[in-house]
Amino acid sequence: MKIVVVGYGAAGMTAASYAALTNRKAEIVAFEKRSYAVYHPCSLPDLISGIVKSPEHLKEPPPRLPRLKVYTSTVVKEIKRGEKKVVVQDLKSGKEWEEDYDRLILATGSFPYVPRVIKILNSDGVHVLKKVEDAEAILELANKYRRAVVVGGSFIGIETAHALRKKGLEVTLIEYFPQVMPGKLYEQLARVVEKALEEEGIVLKLGVGVKEISGEVGNKKIIAGDEEVSGDFVVMATGTRPDVELAKKAGLEIGESGGIKVNVKMQTSDPSIYAAGDNAEVINIVTGQPMLSLLGSTAVKMGRVAGINAAGGEAKFRGVVNVWIVNIESLRFGGAGITFDQAKKLGLNAVAVTVQVPEKLEIYPDAHEMTVRLIADKDSGRILGGQILGKEGVLCRLDVLATVLSRGMTAEELAELELAYTPSVCEIIDPLHVAADALLKRLRRYKTI
Repeated sequence: MKIVVVGYGAAGMTAASYAALTNRKAEIVAFEKRSYAVYHPCSLPDLISGIVKSPEHLKEPPPRLPRLKVYTSTVVKEIKRGEKKVVVQDLKSGKEWEEDYDRLILATGSFPYVPRVIKILNSDGVHVLKKVEDAEAILELANKYRRAVVVGGSFIGIETAHALRKKGLEVTLIEYFPQVMPGKLYEQLARVVEKALEEEGIVLKLGVGVKEISGEVGNKKIIAGDEEVSGDFVVMATGTRPDVELAKKAGLEIGESGGIKVNVKMQTSDPSIYAAGDNAEVINIVTGQPMLSLLGSTAVKMGRVAGINAAGGEAKFRGVVNVWIVNIESLRFGGAGITFDQAKKLGLNAVAVTVQVPEKLEIYPDAHEMTVRLIADKDSGRILGGQILGKEGVLCRLDVLATVLSRGMTAEELAELELAYTPSVCEIIDPLHVAADALLKRLRRYKTI
């Protein structure tokens, strides 16, 4: 058996590795258009800030596995489904050849998206942040200039703005919506994040859309709403889109979310072709609806299932709850599942509570408060989602919340869940339990009306 993997990011690398481990007779060939095989995209802001000292620290060679061959600086241009072949081009020499396959795994990922409504009249000094080369280009400008403008107030925008400010630059962050992390954070929690960013010295301009970017590097002009913002260079953090062009050309079915439609085995509409990662449409466990999951953690999970099944094994992908976290050092925040507004839009009978409680006893010098917001279905009590914000202990509680969501647990089951305790680390009544109890009180009140 021969398995060809297109793309060697988190999903592709995982798929290739699991295919090799599942079928010890299979030949696995992976193609990656980057000049390096493995890298850590989520650490790119840390290269800009100086936490990561060298671009080379973000790159790795592929794992040494028998029967696995990884080609870099190569691009797959076409899929010939009838012949079970792909057309490959070496980007350095220009040479093209055809590679046959028994199973094909598409892990083409995503690409940065800049809305067409934003007119970029001069692209000098305007960058996205996706690859190591992007981070290097931004870092070079940050070492030369002092004023940066970041467009987009979600994951990448916040982390990039924080990194540039940590490096000592004057930073302006512009977001189209009236809060950071739109659609992901409750407004009250977003205000805490905004305050933390402003205390760092980042200038926030919220609720204004960027219309135009002009000027030479070192003198960029950004028209945001009715205002002109000046900067030396610009980072566009306006989102990503799934890279499904190869799949479309091959006639594979594309789902309603814009990703490649797959089943629980990560099979596409062609049973011999699988898809995994940012380019695949998966099921939201909470809602049961198709969605994109543009996260490295879920890409690995998808890649595992695709690799096992492509190699003849048996695995299923249940879906995602999309648990995420952002770290800006002074504050960590994240969420999982759906928000209250999303629940309402879906027609769900939802209720939400927000509690602010000590994360550990106040007698400890590093004690602080943690904010927990939980959303549940009024009728069943099932937890639908939540967000958590604090200085420490956010990650472990998000992981608990993700488990609760993935298992369809109720507020009562969360309240009864046994969690570890020691006073120097956490309160004996965990913030999640406090939030669950508050939610239960509200749910019971609704039931008695």
